[in-house]
Amino acid sequence: MKLKYIALSLTTALALTSCESILEIDPPTDSLTAEVTFSTPEGIRTAATGFYTDNFLNNLMYYQGLELYVSQITDELLARSGQFADLYQNNYNSSTSYIPNLWSAPYSSIYGANDFLGHVEGSTVIPADELNKYRGEALFFRANAYFYLVNLFGDVPLLTTYDVSVTATAPRAPKAEVYQQIIADLQQAQQYLKDAGNGTTRISADAATALLARVYLYTEQWDKAISEANKLIPTADGGLGSKYALETAQRVFLSTSSEAILQSNQEGFIGTGSYVGYTRIGNLFIPNARATYASYYFSDELMDDLRSEPTDLRNEWIGEKAGSGGKTYYYPYKYKNMTTPASAASYESYVILRLAEMYLIRAEASAHLGDAAQAVADINKIRHRAALSNYAGGQGKDELLLEIESQRRKEFFFECGHRWMDLNRTGRADAIYSKNSYKKVNWQSYKSLLPIPEQQIGRNRNLTQNPGY
Repeated sequence: MKLKYIALSLTTALALTSCESILEIDPPTDSLTAEVTFSTPEGIRTAATGFYTDNFLNNLMYYQGLELYVSQITDELLARSGQFADLYQNNYNSSTSYIPNLWSAPYSSIYGANDFLGHVEGSTVIPADELNKYRGEALFFRANAYFYLVNLFGDVPLLTTYDVSVTATAPRAPKAEVYQQIIADLQQAQQYLKDAGNGTTRISADAATALLARVYLYTEQWDKAISEANKLIPTADGGLGSKYALETAQRVFLSTSSEAILQSNQEGFIGTGSYVGYTRIGNLFIPNARATYASYYFSDELMDDLRSEPTDLRNEWIGEKAGSGGKTYYYPYKYKNMTTPASAASYESYVILRLAEMYLIRAEASAHLGDAAQAVADINKIRHRAALSNYAGGQGKDELLLEIESQRRKEFFFECGHRWMDLNRTGRADAIYSKNSYKKVNWQSYKSLLPIPEQQIGRNRNLTQNPGY
């Protein structure tokens, strides 16, 4: 574990040299200069290890921002206390608490990646193939961070340098331009990582491919989305892959899941507990045995959708807590461990990318291209895993897209912000939220983009606010 904490100090220190003018982050307690860090093989390797500590273990985006914040901004999660009312009632503005975390956490990843990439350019300290592996990892983290930024805030500053004279006053770049950079980063990452041999707990070429398939879907490049998804879908289902397979509902989030393309072993998370074999998500959202309620619970609308087909095995991802007054709370139960389980066979890891998404990406892209047969086949693949019968609806594009929306709702609820992004990218947010019992009062179309935090605008004279705020 010592290496992870050293790596945290290194990469945080390096990132701060280029982001302190934009982000308010406490200075690290242990700082090493870039020249020292990147002058030795051990320094470069430790900095590369720090990507994982900074992103998957100690970055709010991955263990709190997406599941706790974004799940409430969309129509999935409610908090028993009024602490997050501004989020789940969509009553946020540029000074709302928690919104700044959704901006600063991705930029922290970006600054760390830029600092690493800039300082290792032309380095001969370690073998080129090893260095390229670390470059690929950095490019993935940068692309992933920008992916969430554009889907939460729209146009954002596009930073590919650690030069503070550039980053401190960078204006917002058009969303399309940011997506071009995301695609370029992921394509380069694929090349750098193709022979890396990384498993599912490190960034691999497959992880870059999975994210690229998603990006092509979001940018409506249907053929390319299918091409990338096919690289990971098994040959038995018309793809080119051989490494991954859909798991039973009970095994999807286990550390040994064959469905996981990218997952995080959260041992080393800075907080109470060891996080050996369990996740921050399980620890935070599962009520303890003495509790008389669930602090966070699913909305009635989500429960109606999830239980519309009672035999759906994905209902095993819903926990129940009997509360006072006869009320039953339904809470997130995809991750079932609050502490280290007795058997290593039950260890869980936080899943970031998985095979089920590749089938639904191919289904959606196929529907847009008029290939109803392929869309239905992929829909049924997901339905069958959930012990559901074949899709029996219409074969038209609109009907297929609604079924895909439904399957994405049931498959990816409370997972990595999918629901929020799905409704926004498909233009369905107004239709859904305007009918929601607790959102319709405050919902307006402009709220599909979050406000730029006011302190960021105060620091950078070239930043402009999103319309409506």
